[in-house]
Amino acid sequence: MKYLAGGLFVVFFLILLYLLLRIWLEGRRERVAPRDIPGEAFPEEMRDNALRPLRQLNAYYEKRDPELADACIDETILPDEMLILGTNPGEIFHGRKWTRHLLQCDWKYWGQLSLNVERTALSRVGTALYFALPAQVKLDIWRFRIPIRITGILEEREGLWYISKLQFINNLNTAWVIGTWIAALVLVASLLLFGFALLLSI
Repeated sequence: MKYLAGGLFVVFFLILLYLLLRIWLEGRRERVAPRDIPGEAFPEEMRDNALRPLRQLNAYYEKRDPELADACIDETILPDEMLILGTNPGEIFHGRKWTRHLLQCDWKYWGQLSLNVERTALSRVGTALYFALPAQVKLDIWRFRIPIRITGILEEREGLWYISKLQFINNLNTAWVIGTWIAALVLVASLLLFGFALLLSI
């Protein structure tokens, strides 16, 4: 029984390494050469004006100064209409207070976010614009980089565009992540079985 458990451990350890390598390689490809997101063609001036708040948001994320959260909101966001969905299930933020909270926490505790604003895809939705753009976050721990995708809504007020909705999405293949979970569970089970078999053989 211990040989079976040991064999299972080795096999699923190798599978786990393979899956982790695939996740890393695919994430790296998305960071280096993100897939194009289809959008509509707009006149250059209108596109440039619509991307203004995204460029400014990116600049504020580069500074990472929690004291600038209100200035960032005033320049880039419609705070009363703002809804932000973060990458974690509990990250649902609405209104000025919680938008400020998210920005300050991101700048204090999250990694370095970089938005690839020039690759933003825009599509008209009534009088608003839907946007989707590639980005990446370099985590403070280990300098690990994760590709993300940011989507949201831009609305025009008095000739200027502002962000009214934001969603941050980890741009990783969930099929590989689920496979990694399964491999890790089988790995732990085979290790426990191996330990149990060793105890029985004593």
